[in-house]
Amino acid sequence: MTSMPSWRLEVTCDDDQMSSEDQIAVPCDDKRPASRCNVSNLSFKEVEEWLDRHHEIAADYFLQKVDITFINRWLMTHGFLSIREYISSRRNSDTLVISDEQSPVEKTSGYFSDGPELTTSRHLKSKKFLRQNFARSKKKNVFRNSEPISQSADSPTHARRNSLRDFRRFLSLPSRSIHILNLLIESKVRIPRLPSKGVESKRELRFLNERQFFLESVQEIAHDLDVKSLTQKIITNLAVLLDSDCASLYVIEGPKNRRMLVSKVFDVHCGAGIFLPGSGKDDEIKVPWGTGIIGHVANTGETVNLRDTNEDPRYNDEVDKIRGYRTDTLLCMPIRNADDEIIGVAQVLNKNLQNSEQQFTEEDEKLAKAYLEFCGIALTNARLFEMSQKEYERNRSLLEVVHDLFEEQTSLEKVILKIMQRAQRLVKCERAAVLLLHEGADSENVKFSRTFELTSSPFIPFSPEISSVSSTKPEISSGLLRFAKRVAATGEVLNITDPKKIPEGSGRYIRSLLCMPIRDRDYKIIGVATIINRTDGLVFDENDEQLFKAFTLFCGLGINNTLMYSELEKAMARQKVAIEVISYHATAAPKDIKKLLSRHLSEAKVLQLTSLKFDDFSLTSDEMIIASIQMFRDLGLLSRFKIDETVLCLFLTTVRKNYRNISYHNWRHAFNVAQVMFAILMNCGLNSILADLEILGMMVGCLCHDLDHRGTNNAFQQKSGSALALLYGNKATMEQHHFNHAVMILSSEGHNIFATLSPDEYSRVMNILKNAILATDLSTYFQLRSRFFTLVDNVEYRWEEEEHREVLKSMLMTACDLGACTKPWPIQQKVAKLVTDEFFDQGDKEKLQLKIQPQALMDREKKHELPQMQVTWIDTICLPLYKALSKVNAGFMEMVEGAVGNRDKWKTLASQRANLINGNAKIYSKDTAV
Repeated sequence: MTSMPSWRLEVTCDDDQMSSEDQIAVPCDDKRPASRCNVSNLSFKEVEEWLDRHHEIAADYFLQKVDITFINRWLMTHGFLSIREYISSRRNSDTLVISDEQSPVEKTSGYFSDGPELTTSRHLKSKKFLRQNFARSKKKNVFRNSEPISQSADSPTHARRNSLRDFRRFLSLPSRSIHILNLLIESKVRIPRLPSKGVESKRELRFLNERQFFLESVQEIAHDLDVKSLTQKIITNLAVLLDSDCASLYVIEGPKNRRMLVSKVFDVHCGAGIFLPGSGKDDEIKVPWGTGIIGHVANTGETVNLRDTNEDPRYNDEVDKIRGYRTDTLLCMPIRNADDEIIGVAQVLNKNLQNSEQQFTEEDEKLAKAYLEFCGIALTNARLFEMSQKEYERNRSLLEVVHDLFEEQTSLEKVILKIMQRAQRLVKCERAAVLLLHEGADSENVKFSRTFELTSSPFIPFSPEISSVSSTKPEISSGLLRFAKRVAATGEVLNITDPKKIPEGSGRYIRSLLCMPIRDRDYKIIGVATIINRTDGLVFDENDEQLFKAFTLFCGLGINNTLMYSELEKAMARQKVAIEVISYHATAAPKDIKKLLSRHLSEAKVLQLTSLKFDDFSLTSDEMIIASIQMFRDLGLLSRFKIDETVLCLFLTTVRKNYRNISYHNWRHAFNVAQVMFAILMNCGLNSILADLEILGMMVGCLCHDLDHRGTNNAFQQKSGSALALLYGNKATMEQHHFNHAVMILSSEGHNIFATLSPDEYSRVMNILKNAILATDLSTYFQLRSRFFTLVDNVEYRWEEEEHREVLKSMLMTACDLGACTKPWPIQQKVAKLVTDEFFDQGDKEKLQLKIQPQALMDREKKHELPQMQVTWIDTICLPLYKALSKVNAGFMEMVEGAVGNRDKWKTLASQRANLINGNAKIYSKDTAV
């Protein structure tokens, strides 16, 4: 027998007649008065010899202290009970009886030799009796390790823990049941638990035939593919295999930079700071990587075997306090897969051996290591099965995405709304956003043409009534816009996992964000998809990234197809418009050009082309073409840019033919606008401000600014859903068409008056031409005029700066387009009549075709309100512009005075109309007839 360290025993006894030899570690009888006996330092051999000489005392001591499990093991070890009888007795009764015929105990010498009384009628203690003995035994001194520990010396908490630990070791019931009871009472956590009978059967089999138990344990876990159920089986088998109170198992989850140790079953002490149940899905326990004993084992792969957990600084007793439990001994080992990679950590607590070993031995480590190799295989299979299930669900969800996206491709808004709704349901997030890149944007200059954001519930079905943020300029928060631009520029996936909240304004915060580029079939980035704030409060993990990546792939295809469908519709609309144009217009014939060039007109001064009071109706159609050539000549544009007069004449004639025969927006109006621009350039000192190329572009812009006008405005195109609206969209519909029509004429053979320009000049003049035509849209005027008014009012303009010049050119185009309101009253009155007729024609179409009530200025039934509407028009639109221009150059005062004079005329006429209506009189004059 191996030698043991010396014991220092202290006992109470009043037997004065005993020798010093007999006074060593003799338990006292309760009936005898207590006294302090001698204290000696003895070796294990001396104690053993003393016990051999006092059989009765030794047997009485062990009957009080040894639990029934140890007795059963002792009986099996010495062969006094067959396996069948042992199992039968354990199943049928808590009391084990040994008959005279069965037991040769009386013939043995040792600690359990108690004479005929024991062998014939002594019953092994029942559990109830053992509990009573345990309660009585606690009144005496308790022995622990090498020092005596009395109850009076212990703190209440320490005594309670010692009692719980001793009580746990005293009972033969599965120790796990005590832990679970404490957990249910103190933590109020409902957890699954195997029946105690199953655990008892396993313990019995483990002591009967350890080899058979090991094989059955391996078989049991080999057929389970559910991680949670498998974890429960592993920890149960591991606790029984190592004869410990309980066990725990943690699997490694998450990407390498965000790994966590996750326990599927809340059954154990983890020895580290944890996220308690309720903080994650399905009440999982999560241990941060590298934290505590479990984190250390997972990180290093080392085995940790502790005899006293309190001596290890890595140990945390957080769960012990919750469960009212004390952990003394601990064995923690890694679980590896077939590739020797650590996939989890197993831990067993509190060895139950009653011999001199007080911790898990090397044999325990070898046994656990052998079993954990099979556990690694089983866990790997279960994780693979779990991954295959997730992959199946992912594929099923993506098929639903494909169905949604390709079901509706006629509207980009509907497709993107479906995308965001599906993203919310798929990844379970609070918000989703899609930002589409501007067509000309690049990685250095990221611009978004349209933005969409959905903040509704992800669980409601698709409904077209759900509103989304959609605009030509981004309305998304600055924080989200910054992330989206970064992803669009780099093409990388952005996953914000910083727990710090990012404010967005309006009381909203970004707690987690996943942002990915949307690519078309050519792998070109066309937008950015973003999901914000997981509904469970966690960050987006690797599984979310993979799912959202596949999702954005299909989204890119869906958006690309929708855009292609839209382009196809535009192409068809363009074709329809082209057919209409071709059927209505034709280029000028060569003989018409020769005829025009053979005619001679006087100089511009004689024709009063330089006058701001030029009579708009003084020239015929052919004379207006010759006058246009003369203006180009007088401005020096023919010589400066070497423009052939024949080419210019052909261009102007074709432009004339491409104006429709409508009341106002016709060839005469185009010429009159060009004449006003010519007069301004000649009288208001702008030749020194504008470059020759700018003057050329603006003059051509004036002549082409209303090409192929239909007699209806932009609003009518949108209301009627015309081909022009479909082709050019909602912004400056007619103006875009006018510019494209001018480009078409310039591209026709023999019509390119810019042919002699250098490539750089050609590009610049085309840009000037486009801006000039688009500036005639009043919405552009309203956008820019406040900027222009500020510049001139504060004398902040610097015409050498490109931005200031662009604003000035836009204002000049509007001033020329509205120039009729500054002409003498007879001209103004006649022009107003033409404009009114065209407006009334549109109002009639709105009533008859669109079944809507037109605006007052287009309603024929409100013709009597025209004078007052003209007063309002001049006061709010015209006069502020001409007054601002007069601050740039005094030459514009003539236009201001003309507008003021016409305003007064209209105001007088409005008063007369009011008097006529109020007096119900019918008096007509030349001035009142409009």
